[in-house]
Amino acid sequence: MRVLLLFIDGFGLGSNNPEINPIVRFGLPTFNQLFGQPMTYDIGSILTPERCIIPIDATLGVPGLPQSATGQAAILTGLNTAKIMGSHMQAFPGPQLANIITETNIMKKLTAIGLPATSANMYTPNYFELVAKRKRRHSAITLAALSTGLPLRSLPEMEINEAVYQDITNATLPDFGIGHLPVLSPRQAACNLVNISRKYSFSIFEYFQTDRAGHKQDWQHAENILGILDEFIDTVYKQLPADTLMIITSDHGNFEDMGVKTHTLNKVPLIALGYQAQKTVGAITDLTGIVPALVAVLGKDDLCD
Repeated sequence: MRVLLLFIDGFGLGSNNPEINPIVRFGLPTFNQLFGQPMTYDIGSILTPERCIIPIDATLGVPGLPQSATGQAAILTGLNTAKIMGSHMQAFPGPQLANIITETNIMKKLTAIGLPATSANMYTPNYFELVAKRKRRHSAITLAALSTGLPLRSLPEMEINEAVYQDITNATLPDFGIGHLPVLSPRQAACNLVNISRKYSFSIFEYFQTDRAGHKQDWQHAENILGILDEFIDTVYKQLPADTLMIITSDHGNFEDMGVKTHTLNKVPLIALGYQAQKTVGAITDLTGIVPALVAVLGKDDLCD
């Protein structure tokens, strides 16, 4: 068995109001077809053997709006990191939370038992230089990827379709001085991601344009990225190998309510598609349930060929 986790930042289940919810206004046809209704908080849980959606809690019993650092840490570690830290923590992990992520994340756990894990994201060649200059900070997912001891993917991998850039299509790469890579269709990027996932027990891809659009209340960007995401997810699902489970989830709400610039208290979707979907995720109720469920099923596997 293999797991491919698509992490979509700031993607909650909001109201059925197109005046504030771009997911309702512009649509996500792939999810509408899979589950028979729009992605709102009215959807409830839909559980079938190979196709599931469960609204899960991102607040974790801690007052205040859920935030990225502790939300992503909870997804990656299975720990209630907001409660451990005493509050929801924004953006990038500080030293204490970073240490928790580095030592207890799912990628490190799987690597320790001989099951290969990877981040499919591409990082710019000067990423570590920018980190050293404090112009960039490691996200929770980057910390988890680094904990495996494997190098992050960069230009050499992108040039042979062995990495996927955070915007999916490469359209924003020229903004960072990288102009020689072609702009990809979401379909081609999805095929690249699936091919990467075939080589690992666990693969993760981090997408955060949703959170950016939500904070900026940028409707034009929201429409564009929903079109990209829909084609991307549809292709990944249709190309998914028979032995692979695709998980889609988020750390908190935001994008689903353009009426505010902040995060929301809305539940986030936990979507499972493919191999042993219901068996794996059927009992999960919040962000902390994802890692135990995945480790339970992957820990039974032999080494991948």
